[in-house]
Amino acid sequence: MKWGMLAMQSKISLVNNEIWKTITRNVGWVAIVYFLGLLIALPLEMLMTTDSIYEEHRYFFQADNLFQYNSEIQSILSIALPVLLALFLFRFLQVKQYSDFMHSLPIKRDRIYHMFAISGIVILIIPVLLNALIIFALYTPLHLYDFLSISDIFEWLGITIMVNLLLYMAAVFTGMVTGLSTVQGALTYIMLLLPIGLIVLLGFNLPFYLYGFPDQYFMESKIEAFSPLVALSLLRDRPLGPAEIVIYILLIFMLYSLSLWVYKHRKLEAVSQALIFPFLKPIFKYGVTFCFMLLGGTYFGRMEEGSIWLVTGYIFGAIIGFALSEMVLQKSWRIIIHIRGLFIYACSMAVLVILFQFDFTQYEKNIPNTSEIEGVHFSNSFYYYRNGDQPYYLQDLENIDLIRRLHKEIVANKGDNNHNSENAFFVYKLKNGKSIVRNYEIDQKKYAHFYKLIYETSEYKRVTNEIFNVKEDQIEKVSVHPYGPINKRAVIADSSEIKEFIAILKDEINDATYEDMRDNRDAYAIIELLQQDDETVTEPWRVNYKRLEQWLDEKGLLENARVNASDISIAYIARKDDLEIDHRGYSHEEVFAQMKKLGKVLKITDKTQLEISLENTQGYIGGSYIVAFYYQNERSIDIKSFSSERVPEFVKQYFE
Repeated sequence: MKWGMLAMQSKISLVNNEIWKTITRNVGWVAIVYFLGLLIALPLEMLMTTDSIYEEHRYFFQADNLFQYNSEIQSILSIALPVLLALFLFRFLQVKQYSDFMHSLPIKRDRIYHMFAISGIVILIIPVLLNALIIFALYTPLHLYDFLSISDIFEWLGITIMVNLLLYMAAVFTGMVTGLSTVQGALTYIMLLLPIGLIVLLGFNLPFYLYGFPDQYFMESKIEAFSPLVALSLLRDRPLGPAEIVIYILLIFMLYSLSLWVYKHRKLEAVSQALIFPFLKPIFKYGVTFCFMLLGGTYFGRMEEGSIWLVTGYIFGAIIGFALSEMVLQKSWRIIIHIRGLFIYACSMAVLVILFQFDFTQYEKNIPNTSEIEGVHFSNSFYYYRNGDQPYYLQDLENIDLIRRLHKEIVANKGDNNHNSENAFFVYKLKNGKSIVRNYEIDQKKYAHFYKLIYETSEYKRVTNEIFNVKEDQIEKVSVHPYGPINKRAVIADSSEIKEFIAILKDEINDATYEDMRDNRDAYAIIELLQQDDETVTEPWRVNYKRLEQWLDEKGLLENARVNASDISIAYIARKDDLEIDHRGYSHEEVFAQMKKLGKVLKITDKTQLEISLENTQGYIGGSYIVAFYYQNERSIDIKSFSSERVPEFVKQYFE
């Protein structure tokens, strides 16, 4: 008996050794390729940038972290090699003869799993660890401490290993639920991209059903954290947060344990099946159908606005998704589509759409009470909320009440607000720490009475104009840059004059009406305030700031502060309808040449008319008349337009 036990142990040990040798022969090349790839991407790049020939390159390339060294190469290696490794390692699960052989050995399944899974982990860790040691060796000789710390190297080491193991374990798990290597690879990337893909598709589709749903806010609120692949591609500029790291580590252990459990319950005859567990097939089928339905709705709904096109996109997308899923499951393009299943799916989606039409979630009517609100961000775009260090909030009770009333009226006029180009963006910061965010496309003119009351309040002007946060004694100088292709500016450096200038500018902003703020004419100039900490604050010099213009004139600065008629040698004015302008992209020179050839074109050289034209034009060429200004000193051309309400009388008389 004792000799029998020893013989069995010896036999098992021999089998174990042979398995290790087989693993090394089959996938050892992955470690070599990965090591060489990282060697080229990091240590070799560091050596090249310290060579005397590349001193200029080193001067300009100051890496903030190790992921910035050949980030494309690092990303490709981390995205591709862990998945390939899992495919080759667990190939025995997809080939019948190989599977029968492996499972005929006198080794338990859990031991087989641990041997293969752990060998893959070791193969992925060793190349990263060796390259980290090489970087440590180069740290002092190459003076890497000038822009990298030791902690940066450890961070790169840890994050790279963690992401590699997550992708590897994801591929191992998918290998356990499928009997085809191609399906394993495809399912791995689908699983890694599915969360962010669903978020994007839902973000595009929900505005069709939830009035006021802020799709841009929804899709740009750090959704990259939901996909390791996307997070990996952004590592050079966006480090992983502590929560992401903890979640990724937990996922690695969960996938390792779950893969073992699935493997132990996997049937040997599942080889060559697309999905080995029957309950996964309907999940896969209807999941693919749902995603393709959303994709079709996104395409048709955005390209051809209208409910008919949206439904058409859903129908085509669902049919294509259903057919593709059947092809995968049946392993053939010659398939029989089960109409009953597709019909049940269509009915379920129809019920869901009907429920959304009745706002069963009360999403549209959810406007918080004044007593619940700490502050409200109100602007024309999500980007005003996102940009800057801190978004502004209105906290005055009168403003909060006005914004709530405006919000209610927009919701009440839901049917009249379709296909408008202006946005109303609301963020309610509640006292309980939560936020309610909404975005609407509206015609702002219909709600001008609300906008006027809000925009003209001192609080709104204070929080939306950065100049009110500036201390005059902290300003080193003020530069006024004319708005146009001209090389001149006015500079104010005297401290007393700076204080006068800022005081007048604040008065102009405080006295501006809603109509002044909505004026679409080009600003005369951009005012730049340079602070002692080298930070700058900018404000536009609007056409209606007459006191500011008078002050600059009195100080002898007006000539250089804005474009004047003396800067223009000639201007051409033509009807927009007489010109062929490609709004997708055009050059000012092409438009100018085209205008000169027109039979009906107004040429202006009179300084008074040029001044009137400069005062009434807008940069956007959506007006009824196009104006081309030729700058004599710069020999440059600026194309602008007159809106219908700003056309000068001499222009009207000429074209009548």
